[in-house]
Amino acid sequence: MRAFAQRLVCIWLVVSPVVSISVQDAIFSNAIQRDKTIPNKTSPATGDVKPLKKVFLSDRSVTCNDGSQAGFYLRKSAHSKKWIIFLEGGWYCYDHHSCRNRWVKQRHFMTSSNWPETREVSGILSPSMEENPYWWNANHVFVPYCSSDSWSGSKKLDKRGLFSFMGSSIVLQVVRDLLPLGLENSTDLLLAGSSAGGTGVMINLDFVEELLHEQMNRTKIRVKGVTDSGWFLDRTPFAPTNKPAVEAIRKGMDLWQGRVPRRCREQYLDEPWRCYFGYRIYPTLKVQLFVFQWLFDEAQMDADNVGAPVTKQQWDYIHKMGDALRHSFQNVSAVFAPSCISHSVLTKRDWLNVNIDGISIADALHCWEQKTNKRRLKRRKNNRGKGKRRQNRTNRLNKTMGATQEESDEIGESFDRNKQKNAHRNRKRKNNNGKNANRRKANLIRPMGNVSKNNLSSINHPAWSGQQSKPRNAFNKKHCIHRRLERCSWPQCNHSCPKLHNPFTGEEMEFIELLKSFGLDMNSVANALGIDMETLNNMDQGELLNLLTQQAN
Repeated sequence: MRAFAQRLVCIWLVVSPVVSISVQDAIFSNAIQRDKTIPNKTSPATGDVKPLKKVFLSDRSVTCNDGSQAGFYLRKSAHSKKWIIFLEGGWYCYDHHSCRNRWVKQRHFMTSSNWPETREVSGILSPSMEENPYWWNANHVFVPYCSSDSWSGSKKLDKRGLFSFMGSSIVLQVVRDLLPLGLENSTDLLLAGSSAGGTGVMINLDFVEELLHEQMNRTKIRVKGVTDSGWFLDRTPFAPTNKPAVEAIRKGMDLWQGRVPRRCREQYLDEPWRCYFGYRIYPTLKVQLFVFQWLFDEAQMDADNVGAPVTKQQWDYIHKMGDALRHSFQNVSAVFAPSCISHSVLTKRDWLNVNIDGISIADALHCWEQKTNKRRLKRRKNNRGKGKRRQNRTNRLNKTMGATQEESDEIGESFDRNKQKNAHRNRKRKNNNGKNANRRKANLIRPMGNVSKNNLSSINHPAWSGQQSKPRNAFNKKHCIHRRLERCSWPQCNHSCPKLHNPFTGEEMEFIELLKSFGLDMNSVANALGIDMETLNNMDQGELLNLLTQQAN
C-alpha cells in the first residue's frame, strides 16, 4: 500500500523520538511557495485586463463597523454569465475589549475609509488563464471584510454602541446591487470565501438563494458555495486561553445580532451559535457546498491555543485535531483536504500547486461544478417530462373513460407513486449488488502485517485513517472525483504542501529539517530506509518523499 504515513510512522516507532515541530504562531504564516511567479497573460479576446474597481453599496445604511460605507470590487466580463462573489477573511472581534483592540491594531478590517480605487486579487479571482484556468473569464466580485462578525451580523450603528456589525446585511445588499449590473442575466453564482469569509459562505448561502429565487424571482441562477479554511471545530483548547473560540463565538453572536440559517437555528434552538461551526451547519444547508480545508489548519491551532508544538503532548493534540477534522468530513459530498500545515488557498497566486494525487483544488472544484450543473439540468428535464406524461395520461383518461379532471389527476399521481417505488426498489437492488461485489473484492486484499524495521509497507496506527483516492489519471469528464481526503494523515506528507518556516529565523524548512525538528535520530531513519547517512543528507525533498511514498512489493 502506497502511503507516506505508513513509512514515517514506522520510522517513528523504530526510533521512538521526542516529537517537536516548528511553525509560526501567527495565523496566515504559511505562504504557498511564493518563489514561483506566474505571468498575467490573458486571452486575446479579452484585450487589456482591467483591475477590480471599487463600488459602494447603494443602501448607505449598510455599513462597516465604524459607520463608513460598505461596498465591493467588481470586474465584469462581456463573455461569461458566471459570477464569483468572494468574501474576504480576517477573524473577528466579540466584545468591547477585543473590538477596541482590533480597531487599534487591525483598523483596515473595520472601515472602508482607506480602500483604494482598484484591487488586484489572485487565485480564483485572477484574470490570467495560466493562474486561473476555469474561471479567469467570469465576472469577479471581491467583498472586503469590514464587519468583524464572520459575515453574520445585522446590528446597525446606534448611540449606545461603538460599532455596527452588518456582515450578513452586506452580503445580501451586494447581491441586490449586482442584479442590475448583470447578475440578473447570469446562469451561475459561486459564493466563495476564505477563513472568516469561508464561515460567512456557509452562514449566508441559503439566504442568498432565497433572496434570488424567492424574493427576486431569479430562479434560473444556479447558486453554489465554496468554503476555504472556514471549517472550524468547537473543541476543548489544549491550554487555557483568554479567548476560547466557543465562548468567543457565543458572545460574538449576541453582540453582532448574528443571523444563521433557519434550519440550523431550529436544530440548535438553545445554542444557535453552534451554527458557526462547519460540521454542524453543513447537514442543514439546502444549497450545495464544496469544502476546502487543510487537515492541520493554522487558524484552528491558534483557536485551540496549542502554539508551535515543542512537546509530545502538543504534537499528540495536533494529531488528534487532524483526525477530528478528517472525521468531520464523513458525510460531506464534496471536499478537498490536504494533510498540510497552512491556512487559506483560494486567492493565493500559486493555488494550482496544491494537489492530491496530481489533482489540483481547481480541477476538483471545476469537476464538482460541472457535475452538479448536469445533475440539475437532468432533474429539470425529468420534471418537465413528468409533467407532460401526466397531462397526456389525463387527456387519455378524460377521452376514453369519461373521468373527471380531479379523478384523472388522482389516478396519475397514484401511477407516479408506484413508478417511484419501483425505481427505489431497483436502486436498492443495484446498491446491494455493488456492496456484495465490494465485499468479494475486499476478501482478495491481504491483511496488513506487523511493523518491522525491514517492513515499512504496512502499519496499523491511529494516525493512519486516510481515505483512498483514485490515481491521477482518474480525472476525466466521465469519472471526475470531487471528494479527496489526503490518504496520509502526517503533516506535510503531501509533495505540494506550502513550505514551513522556522519561527526563529523565518527561513523555509526543508523536509529533512522537519524530520529533525520531530526529534528523529537521522541515523535510525537512514537504517530504516535501507540507505546510508551520506545518501540521506544528499537527497532533495522530492527524492526523499518519493522514497517514503513508493509502493511496497
